[in-house]
Amino acid sequence: MQLEIKPFLSCKVLIVDDEAVSRLLLSSILDPYVDCITASSGAEAIDVCKSTDPDLILLDMNMPDMDGLSVCRILKADENTANIPVMFVTSTIDVEIENDCWEVGACDFVMKPVTASTLVHRIKNHLQSKLRTELLERMTFHDQLTGLYNRLYLSNEIPLLIKQVARDNGAIGVVMLDIDYFKLFNDHYGHVQGDSCLQQVAQAIAENVKRPKDAAIRYGGEEFMVVLPYTDNVGVEKVALDIQASLAKKNIDHYAGIDNKVTLSAGYAVMEATAIRESGIVTLIEAADTQLFSSKENGRNQVNG
Repeated sequence: MQLEIKPFLSCKVLIVDDEAVSRLLLSSILDPYVDCITASSGAEAIDVCKSTDPDLILLDMNMPDMDGLSVCRILKADENTANIPVMFVTSTIDVEIENDCWEVGACDFVMKPVTASTLVHRIKNHLQSKLRTELLERMTFHDQLTGLYNRLYLSNEIPLLIKQVARDNGAIGVVMLDIDYFKLFNDHYGHVQGDSCLQQVAQAIAENVKRPKDAAIRYGGEEFMVVLPYTDNVGVEKVALDIQASLAKKNIDHYAGIDNKVTLSAGYAVMEATAIRESGIVTLIEAADTQLFSSKENGRNQVNG
């Protein structure tokens, strides 16, 4: 699992201003320290945020198409962009405007004309805070060996996802996966190779769990779990089969495995989120686990649901 905080030069700062001269000035100040991208309107800024996921936004307060406060409100209302720090740039400030900045969720503001050293230091401070928070989240909710989510994420965050999907009257699918004959692999090749095997299996899973709301979880030992919101039986089965195919391409030798390779058995189940909200995620997990047991009993290296 990667635990380093990325350097400032790798951080993307989105500069939003309708005046080209202002965008150029702010970029020239920040370019030596961060990766600058720009937008000339509020609407463009919102689109850029959805496609690029900047680490911080430097937002002009007054723009003709959509003022900065409106842009900030829209970004903070969208959970995909809500955590991006927004710093306002404004030429006029009074108590009312200052309060408006905080109310819409801004992290800071700077006055025009901008003082270069003040801008750089404030940008660095807010980026450092964001990066440290992200690191703490990775350490809290991710398995350190594989980099996948852990059981704490399952118990703390997945219930929130269930509530959201239930509000949308959607379904949630779960895939339970188990490495075939992993104890024999570990005993024969040793724990170092066993850890490497777990990491490669986790990579095969992560390669096929791509949507923002999907979650790949190390459930325990050699067992993994994939949570797929807004997915039907066909979609869940496809993900499980794609994971198996990705692992097969890694071609990991296993003296006691099927065809002398490391393989996965999988079971899946799908339920309406409203039903899961009432009974708890454990009901869906047990249903998928029953199908996983069938896969193992019927010869392993297969998917049942």
